Amino acid sequence: MLEVNNLSVTARSGAQLLNQISFQIEIGEAIGLTGQSGAGKTTLLKALLGILSGGCQVSGGTIQVDGQSLWTLPPRKRRELCGTTLGFIPQNPMTAFDPRLKMGRQMEETLRLRTGVFGKEAVERAETLLAELGLSQPRRVLDSYPAQLSGGMLQRAAAALLLALHPRYILADEPTSALDAENRTLLLELLEKQRETAGILFISHDVAALRTLCGTVHVMEHGMLTEQGTIQELLEHPKQAWTKEYAAANHPVSREGWTWTD
Repeated sequence: MLEVNNLSVTARSGAQLLNQISFQIEIGEAIGLTGQSGAGKTTLLKALLGILSGGCQVSGGTIQVDGQSLWTLPPRKRRELCGTTLGFIPQNPMTAFDPRLKMGRQMEETLRLRTGVFGKEAVERAETLLAELGLSQPRRVLDSYPAQLSGGMLQRAAAALLLALHPRYILADEPTSALDAENRTLLLELLEKQRETAGILFISHDVAALRTLCGTVHVMEHGMLTEQGTIQELLEHPKQAWTKEYAAANHPVSREGWTWTD
């Protein structure tokens, strides 16, 4: 279980970025997180991964992974969790790769360090993973630098690496935002399959994706979790101001009774 209890994060200025966040994710479960931009969703992921920056720091609460507190782990052990225990799909896929190195070298190195696969076998594994994510020319992707690929291609490459490592918990930050409809569907199908053996925290504004993947969805406003429910419950019975706007924006408009005039 990934368990977060009363987690608070404070900026260098003293501003409260996260205020007593609590939730838990079991293996086999996906929970959603939505909310306005700047609400603190990405800050939460950075806190879970131990990569807070810019003077931000955890000011209270605990994070436990399978009963072990992350605060008790030395930095090296904490880093080792990333990829194998805690997997991350970033919103901006450019941040997942070193712009100075070709994709093939980066994927091969990750597979070697995390799974023990190397050389020709690692290259073949990388090609297979990219093909599974809908990239029709995996060899060309491996021979390219990150800047030579589109955001959607990089997003799929990041997802391919993540899925290869089979992390116990997947933290996904708007993973479908840069994808076309076909590849969005493909990624959601893969996450559904991963959910059988992993727990997933899925950040998104995509109603259809949240409905497909997540049983419970939390709403974050101003660094706090303000309400929760199934996505259908949140759309039909919103309580907070942002959720009401979100529900209205995603409410199907009926054209019954319209009269067209010239």
